[in-house]
Parts: sequence; structure tokens; C-alpha cells
Amino acid sequence: MRAVLQAFGGNRLDHPSEDRRRNKSRRVKYGLAISEEVLGDGAPVLLQGGLERAMFQARTLGFESVEMHIRNPGEFHADRILELAGNLELTVSAIGTGLEYTLNGLSFTSPDPAVRERSIQRFKEHIDLAAPLGAVVFLGLCRGRAPSFAKRQETLDLLAETLVPIAAYGEKRGVVLGFEPIAMYLTNLLTTTQDTLDFLKRPGLSSLQLLLDTHHIFLEDRDLEASFRQCRGRIAHVHISDSNRLSPGYGNVDWRRVGKVLKSIDYAGSVSLEVLPFPDSAEAAQRGLKWMRTVWGD
Repeated sequence: MRAVLQAFGGNRLDHPSEDRRRNKSRRVKYGLAISEEVLGDGAPVLLQGGLERAMFQARTLGFESVEMHIRNPGEFHADRILELAGNLELTVSAIGTGLEYTLNGLSFTSPDPAVRERSIQRFKEHIDLAAPLGAVVFLGLCRGRAPSFAKRQETLDLLAETLVPIAAYGEKRGVVLGFEPIAMYLTNLLTTTQDTLDFLKRPGLSSLQLLLDTHHIFLEDRDLEASFRQCRGRIAHVHISDSNRLSPGYGNVDWRRVGKVLKSIDYAGSVSLEVLPFPDSAEAAQRGLKWMRTVWGD
């Protein structure tokens, strides 16, 4: 334990009760992204290479929640995760699923029906893992891409068709699914908050909520505050990331506005760092947590 504390710049274990004493009115939980896989510096996941170790590191640094980025939910047991999280006084806020696309090649809009069917089944497994954890399941990169702008509408129709059974299964299991607007450099489907809201009006998708990422909002939306306000009551999770995918303060996002608008809409979920490990994981995490505590008045 001492070695881990020293490696991550601390000498004691922070506890949620201490955060509550700092500011009894705060409702959000401070979180960050962790992964089982070693993904490298190009991935916006600060603690990599083993979920259990990363959960302990997150708690040591003072975070209250984690989002787990995994590529195969069948490898994990919810009871073990819950036991460890309970011992650490840590919440598992969400399950990130982007690795299903980048590493496993699954896509909701694949031209291959077999791939789409495997995607549906795999996301049901993510939902099964998330149910006992009380975690949100992300719907992000697995939307894929349209082969051309001319085929964008056709691809959106295919996306909706594939998502309907996933949405229904999430409702059945009582699991919130968070659909994320993602910037154009990663996909040509549903890049803005407004386009995403319009898409979710389709039959069978009304139960889906939103995962909003400040990085993508900064790049794609005209008004950051307006994007959050129009999603009031439907935000399942928030990613904190500056315009350049680094921790707050390294880029051009106006963080005072972010904090102000989240307070004004009574957001009470997790605000989770999904940033690149620059200059290293520990400093990126500590910088992000310091910003969170400043914004929420701790």
C-alpha cells in the first residue's frame, strides 16, 4: 500500500466521508477512467493494466468513483468488484465499451449481419455485468461510421435498428444506457448533442440517456452551456476532458461555465476524468481532481 501511495503522490487514503465534510451540498461524485488492458498514452484512460489495482490507486488519489473500460464483460464477476468497491468506499459508476470497437471489431452498423448480432449479444453481457453494480453502460464508438456522407441516413437507420433490442434489454435489467455524441474526427455519425437528441426520438430509443463529454461538446457544439441545459434530466454521466483531451486547464474549455451549468441543472451523477496521461497519469489525475474540488467548492 505504501508503495502505491508514494507512486501516486500521497501518503494517506482519502475517504468519501472526508469529501462530504468538505462540502455537504455537493451531489456529484469525482471519478476517473480505468482499464483492464494496457492501452498506452494514446488512450484517455489514466489508470491502466488491471481493474483491481486501478481501483485501489483511484481511491488512494482521492476519487470516489471509477468507470471501467473493458473488452470482455464475461471475464469479470460483479460480486468480486462489489466487494472490492465496498472495501474501498468506491462506486463503479459506468462501464466503458469502446474497446469492443477498437480491439474486438464490433459495430452496430457493420454491413455484416453476424457482426451486428454479436454486438447486440455482447452489449447484453455488459448490461448483465452493470446491473448488480448499478453502473451506466456507454454506447459510443460501437456506432461505427457511415461509409460515406451519402449513406449517412441509411447507416443511422441501421444503427437504430440494432440499438432497439439493446435498449429494451437495458430497460428489462434496470440498467441506464448512456449514448455519447462523439466528434467528427472519430465518427461521422451523431457528432453533436442536438443531432443525438433528435436521433433518440426514434421508436424504441426513448429510454436511452446521454453521456456528455466536454471535449466533444467543445469541438462540435456551438454553445457548451446550451448543450448541457437541453439535456437536463437525461444526462447519465459526464466526461471531464479539455479541448485537447488533456486535464482541465491545458486547453480551451471554460471550466467555470461547465461547473456553473452542471450546478444549475442539478446534475447529480459522476463527473469522470477521461483524459490522456500527460505529463503522466498521477499529475493528470491530481490536476483533474483539484479542478473538480475547486468548482464544487470543496
